[in-house]
Amino acid sequence: MASGARPWRSADNEKDEKVEMTRAGQSPERLGFLTDAVLAIAMTLLVIEIPRPEGEEFDATPHTSGAQAASHLWHFLVHEAGAFYSYVLAFFVLWIVWRQHHTVLDRLSHVPGTMMTLHFPFLLLAGFLPFATAIMGQHPGNPLAGSLFGLVVFLLMLCRSGIQTEAARMDRLSDDTHRSVRHLESAVSWVVTGYWGLTLLIAWWTPWVQVLWFLSGAVGHAFARLARCRVTLHEVSAAAPDVRERDSTS
Repeated sequence: MASGARPWRSADNEKDEKVEMTRAGQSPERLGFLTDAVLAIAMTLLVIEIPRPEGEEFDATPHTSGAQAASHLWHFLVHEAGAFYSYVLAFFVLWIVWRQHHTVLDRLSHVPGTMMTLHFPFLLLAGFLPFATAIMGQHPGNPLAGSLFGLVVFLLMLCRSGIQTEAARMDRLSDDTHRSVRHLESAVSWVVTGYWGLTLLIAWWTPWVQVLWFLSGAVGHAFARLARCRVTLHEVSAAAPDVRERDSTS
């Protein structure tokens, strides 16, 4: 072979190299590492933002008995109940978001541009959530504090639903079972997002809207169960004529 001549490459090899070049910077592993880091930091910041008891009245001293110190600490914990509730709610949201996002990325060979773009507001909102959670926890009776938290979570869910929808669109060449699972997960995500958006309409006037937010997971689970039952009934009804035809010919 003459020096400087290009080595022979098949058309398939060149095609594979072009595919790899177009997917540079679209690795789901690298994006997963970044997302895991941001969500882990956000989850940690949630507990850091919870107020801590400070002062001598919480310590047993010669001037304060153990019973008095325990009473002071108990009243402090009761007073900060809103902060604890907000922490649990926000952690629950981030946990669900992380779990679904982890499932989506595990099924991808590459991350398309639209999905990569959606991750910017997705991670931006996840990093901002501890701030909104701290405000709602410290001022549970303030309607603006609750509305701010609900709005941040709603926008976060919008981004998550968009990511899952893009993942479902990439399943055009996969088998029917795999594709139906993707579309069901995307539909559940949009239903929960819509449910959360509806609760925002009453967040300003009803402080107990936080209870409805906790039920968002149950809403998604119930919708998924109903959708699976409907698919099963459809498959059974579709298979019934074939069974009757085989029985009649036998």
